[in-house]
Amino acid sequence: MDEPELLAAPGFAAPGIVHAFTTRTGGVSEGPYASLNLSWSRGDDTARVEENRARVARALGGVELVFLNQVHGAVVHRVDRKPEGAWSAGEGDALITDRPGLALCAQTADCTPVLLHDPEHHAIAAIHAGWRGVIARVIPATLAAMREAYGTRAGAVRAAIGPAVSRPNYRVGPEVLAQFEAEFGVLDDGLAGPRDAGGGAGLDVAESCARQLAAAGVAQEAIARLTLCTFANEARFFSCRRAARDGHAGAFGGQCGIIALTPS
Repeated sequence: MDEPELLAAPGFAAPGIVHAFTTRTGGVSEGPYASLNLSWSRGDDTARVEENRARVARALGGVELVFLNQVHGAVVHRVDRKPEGAWSAGEGDALITDRPGLALCAQTADCTPVLLHDPEHHAIAAIHAGWRGVIARVIPATLAAMREAYGTRAGAVRAAIGPAVSRPNYRVGPEVLAQFEAEFGVLDDGLAGPRDAGGGAGLDVAESCARQLAAAGVAQEAIARLTLCTFANEARFFSCRRAARDGHAGAFGGQCGIIALTPS
């Protein structure tokens, strides 16, 4: 049996936590969901997804995976126990906890997974941040929720940004760029490429996540990033945009950014 391939963000490992960014490798799903698909919202067989999730949980030391029904917003859920009879804690795009053994999952297939660790108060978060989530300010909302729940200081937080679609492979229209200009000011070439004839440009959503973290008070040196493109790396990652390009929009799998506190 192939083991799940779990990626780590450089420099993010620390005592008291486990974290991973999953890939396509090491699961039982087939077709456009092959093989380690962790999402059943797009047509994969539920039993196969459950087996894939169980494999990841075992690989991370027997943690309890907790998911959300993600909606590209800024709702944050505090989780104190595994949801009874369900994988999902509800509808939203960020999870926080201070309870060991609960593995918070941010599902992605081009969007950006962001993991947070507060070593002072032993609290963590997992965030799903697409462009709509960035504009909704899901990252500042999560830090605010952690401050209210656990006393978290942004200056003490460590962050990991996982694989996401890269700027060269993510053209957005002028209406999206206008919203990013309202959030970030004039878009430099770190955030957006040159405008094309239609007024659109390539956009680096993962970079926008890094900038929101820094603007909220997270130290630049405490932000780790895995700069792997989900669109370009077909053998390794699922991609919503690639599925649309290849003629099966809506039928594709999903990977996850995952973080858990370990028992002391």
